Amino acid sequence: MSSPQLPGTGTRIPTTIILVAMLFPLFMAFAYPASYVSAMHQPAPHEMKVEVIGTADAAQQVARQVAAKGGDALDVSTVPDAAAAREDVMDRETRAAFDPATGDLFVATAGGRQAAATAQGVFQQVAAQTGTPLKVNDLKKPAAKDTLGIAYMYIMTACVTAGYVTSTMLGNLGKGMRLRSKLGLIGLLSVVAAVLTMGVTWGFYGVYDSHLVPAGLVAMGAYITAAVFQLGVGGLLGQAATIVGITVFVILGIPASGVAASPDLMPGFFQVLHRMLPTGAIGELLQRVIYFDGHGAGPWILLLATWLLLGAGLLWLASLRSPHSGEDRGAIADQVEHARKHPDEPLLAAYDSDDSDDDAPSASQRGRHRAQEVKHA
Repeated sequence: MSSPQLPGTGTRIPTTIILVAMLFPLFMAFAYPASYVSAMHQPAPHEMKVEVIGTADAAQQVARQVAAKGGDALDVSTVPDAAAAREDVMDRETRAAFDPATGDLFVATAGGRQAAATAQGVFQQVAAQTGTPLKVNDLKKPAAKDTLGIAYMYIMTACVTAGYVTSTMLGNLGKGMRLRSKLGLIGLLSVVAAVLTMGVTWGFYGVYDSHLVPAGLVAMGAYITAAVFQLGVGGLLGQAATIVGITVFVILGIPASGVAASPDLMPGFFQVLHRMLPTGAIGELLQRVIYFDGHGAGPWILLLATWLLLGAGLLWLASLRSPHSGEDRGAIADQVEHARKHPDEPLLAAYDSDDSDDDAPSASQRGRHRAQEVKHA
């Protein structure tokens, strides 16, 4: 069995290189289930924040009992009154708040149905022990057409994937393209991507009916961050950047976003990733913008901006690897290609300066003139 050839070159590709390249799809076949199943196959609370309302001794005792019974699964604190508890739930500072005096339990299922149900189960047992009927107050429910409360995950996935693919294609097809042209194209396409995703989610399906512009800005930020980071990694690592991008944004990024499974129901490793990866910031921002009026969005905006700055830094490092600016790369590539196609032409002819005198003879012309003079002599 002969090795395949590169189209138009006649150069054979070594079988070893093909076999090594096939390791990438095998990596995908392993990494996807290893990551997603690990994060989501058995959701259980890990340091889930809950509150007990009241300052009396009875409330303090309930809080201690819940903390002792919950162990590492729960992070229990007290809050002075129901108003403060409501605010904490809506600010996403706590998953649930229970008032042992009245039996009121405050949750927000728009922040995660599984986690809210888990917290309800905990305090259902507490209420049964105290003999107080549990009254669940759902402060924020998912939209009527978003029954699972996770439709915005596909906005995140679409924009992040589109940004990653854009830079991958620019790295392969835009070798001679100026960096500022690439960044300008990324900026333009981020607007188009946001309009398309908003059009499908808000317009075509009508899943949501408010907060269109803020969600669109988050979608643009997701696209630009993924694209700039991937462009920087590609400039440093070349084709190997594909594995880095897929790992950061898809293999680890999607489960760590905390959308399909709430962060406090995932293993500790993914909780850490949720607070570190750009997808965690994007998922939190979309949820907080769409359902919670942007409460507590500041730290997540900072995290997303940090990844954008990291991508810009990688682009700068990549530019240091080349002694030529992005504007010169296309011309240099043309000169190298010309020299390859005309190996008999003097080398200096392929590197004539653009600002040289157009009337002056080239090196090859001078060589031919001297040859003719010698022949006539």
